[in-house]
Amino acid sequence: MTRRKGCTIALVVLAMLLAYGVLLLLSHLPWPVSDPARLAAIRGEAQALIARYPARPPEYHASIPESQWPAAIAGLHPDRVIVHEWGVDILIKPFFDGGWGYHVGAGKRALPMLEGCYSELSHKVFWHGPC
Repeated sequence: MTRRKGCTIALVVLAMLLAYGVLLLLSHLPWPVSDPARLAAIRGEAQALIARYPARPPEYHASIPESQWPAAIAGLHPDRVIVHEWGVDILIKPFFDGGWGYHVGAGKRALPMLEGCYSELSHKVFWHGPC
């Protein structure tokens, strides 16, 4: 009976450690903003960045220095902000296959990743994970 009780305790402890590990992992993954006012501000600021930093040849993109990030976009704490021909890439967490972040553009079809990679948070504001 003592041996069975010891195995049960070990399994409970292992399950608790596993649950803690999953919660720790999830807490470090970025999650999109859902507040409509913030999303509208992000969309407006992205449109202003497109007007201010047009993507021109030969690179066809413009990296925006952190000191020039508008307030709502800076509040997302992005890794980088880049204006492309299709819109603005606000990368929150880089990863080998696209990372997590926002794409603000003309529409889903104009965006660089496959349509299934995106969820539309607001009009012309899309969230993506690695895809």
